[in-house]
Amino acid sequence: MSGTAAELRPPRDVVRAVRLMYAGAALTALLGLLRLIDPDAYEDALDTSSGTSARGSYVAYLFVVALIWLLVARYCARGSRRARLAATVFAVLYVAAVAATLAGSPRFDAYNVVSVLVAVVGAAVIWLLYRPDSRRWFLRQTPPTS
Repeated sequence: MSGTAAELRPPRDVVRAVRLMYAGAALTALLGLLRLIDPDAYEDALDTSSGTSARGSYVAYLFVVALIWLLVARYCARGSRRARLAATVFAVLYVAAVAATLAGSPRFDAYNVVSVLVAVVGAAVIWLLYRPDSRRWFLRQTPPTS
């Protein structure tokens, strides 16, 4: 038998990060729903002339990103170092993309508000995943499964 129950549970910061990843998935799916509900209101989000096919691809992309959030959250809760790295890269890229988008065309609409919320969630996830207790969680030896 290896470790106590407390050693097998993720620390509070990891649990919070995982919950925020769930929120990030929900917000990302909301972006997809916003595109489905009123695609013309968010036409500037896709700077393309291909119309409906590009919009459908973008909505599908958003739902895939939401699923990635969920998958990475699941593996972070288990202590996967690769998942923590994936969450970090994922969040940094998203924050950078949102910052670039807002710097290029700052607008106050539902799409940008939700995008900023997702970026804030991503930044908070990174911070939580690298706190001292979280670091220990990801550096520990993986306990044997029974």
